[in-house]
Formats: sequence, C-alpha cells, structure tokens
Amino acid sequence: MLICVIMTIVSFLSGSIMYSYIIPRLFRHIDIRKLSEDENPGSANAGAAAGQPIGAVCMFLDILKAFAPVFVSVAFLGVSGYYLIPIIVAPVLGHAFTPFLWFKGGKAVSVSFGSLLGVVEVSRALAILVIIMLVLNFLIVIKPDSARVIIAFFVACVADLAIDPLLWMKIAMCIICLTVCYKHFINPNKGALSVNIGPFGICLDNREFKVGRRL
Repeated sequence: MLICVIMTIVSFLSGSIMYSYIIPRLFRHIDIRKLSEDENPGSANAGAAAGQPIGAVCMFLDILKAFAPVFVSVAFLGVSGYYLIPIIVAPVLGHAFTPFLWFKGGKAVSVSFGSLLGVVEVSRALAILVIIMLVLNFLIVIKPDSARVIIAFFVACVADLAIDPLLWMKIAMCIICLTVCYKHFINPNKGALSVNIGPFGICLDNREFKVGRRL
C-alpha cells in the first residue's frame, strides 16, 4: 500500500513536468501557448512553433514521463492489480492538470500512450488505442483533431471494456479516456467537422452539408 501511494505521487509529479512548454521556452525563447490556436502546451504545438525536432523530443519525453513510473512499479516493485490504477492514471492527470502551470495542462494524448505502454505486457489497452488511432488517421480521417481524438478515445474505451479481461485495467482506461475527452471537449481545435473515407469526404458545419471526392 505504501509503495502504491509513493509511486502514485511520483507518477503525478512526473506527469506534471511540461516538457513541451519548458523545452521551447529554453531553446527557442517562446511560449507555445501564445502561438497556438488552442493554447495547449503539448508536443504537437511544440513541433509547430519550435520545429519538428523539438516537437519529437517533447513527444518522446511526454511518453517517457508516464511510461517510466508505471513500468518501474510493475517490473521492479511488484505492484499489480487494483493498486496499479492510481499509478497508471496519475501521469495523465498530472499532465492534464499540472500544478506548475496553474492546473492548465495539456490534452494528455502522448502521456496516455506512455501510461498504457507501461502495462503493455498485461493489458491490450494500448494495442486497441493504437489500432483505432491508425484507422482514424489514415482510413477514416476526421477533422478537426479534437473531434478525432475524442472519437478515438471513446471507441477505445468501449472496446477495452468489451475485450480486456482485467477489471482494474478497464477502470484505469475509463479514467484516462474520460480525462483526454474532457480536455479536448473544453478546448477544441477550430474548424468545421469533416470525415474523409478513402477518396470521399463529408463536410459538416453550421451552414452546409457537402459530399465529394477528397483532394
């Protein structure tokens, strides 16, 4: 129990370190929140504002900061079962509601992958999420990004509830998906909703409904 409490705190603090805000600030002297439409201190905006190499580093660190404490808990400290739930979700909550930026953190996509990667040997949750994200990025392309992420994490949550045999992992997955969906719902990307399936696309907004070939 004590190990669970300690590692939950460690996981939260690790997740709270906003590399996508810190690194562009240090190396490019920019605040990516002021240079992006959604003011999100995430790796995608870091790449757009500070260059793709910095964006890639930020994404790697966002994944690592969640993966490391979860992996250490499972592989070296022997934490298992329901005791893993707070350790898995803590980095996601730390990133989404970091106290270092007055609880206005990122949208927690990369860090979610990191947490799930930490339990990849015992859970199918990461595989489910990766497959769904690939489908929605290459086969059924939904824009804007916030709509795509909300749909992907919602479907992944439902799929994990149906497929994953571990009840504690289902609970952790639900909390992660709800957090990510909430962050994207309250701070969505701008743009009309569009769905592209293969060469065809559907555009939906307040004024029109169009179906046509995708260019």
